[in-house]
Amino acid sequence: MFEFTKKAPLSDLQLTYSSTIGEGSVIVGNFSHLGNLLLSGHLIGDIFEEHPQLPESTESTVVIGRSGFLEGDIHTSHAVIVGRIEGSVFASGRVEIYPGAIVLGDVTYGQLNVHPDAKVNGTLKCLLEDGILVQASEDQGNTEDVTMNVLPMVKAESQ
Repeated sequence: MFEFTKKAPLSDLQLTYSSTIGEGSVIVGNFSHLGNLLLSGHLIGDIFEEHPQLPESTESTVVIGRSGFLEGDIHTSHAVIVGRIEGSVFASGRVEIYPGAIVLGDVTYGQLNVHPDAKVNGTLKCLLEDGILVQASEDQGNTEDVTMNVLPMVKAESQ
């Protein structure tokens, strides 16, 4: 009925990286980068995406490779996780968590794709711009409107 593949993403082959931390490397301290970053080694510290003042600047992607291990937080536009993170992910855009990946921390995202056999132990928070108002239940004695990050389900169009 359902067919899932356990393949790793092709993104590490499709992206051009401005920064790479290779397998076997250990870095202690925060890491700031411009452009895409591939972490295949071990980083103890936070990852920050730099935002240059140039108008042609583009969003960056942080990829935690299969052998990558981050003990810290990620602050970026997009994140692809195949390895292990002990910390939180803050991505204004898309976060993809692939089979075999382990995230021990909260994930804040614009879009999220968690594949089967990926493990996330933390809270998920969506940064939707189009939240809807939900009337709180009068049974609980709260009658004020509460904004929630929930959008109505819409049937997907076939292509």
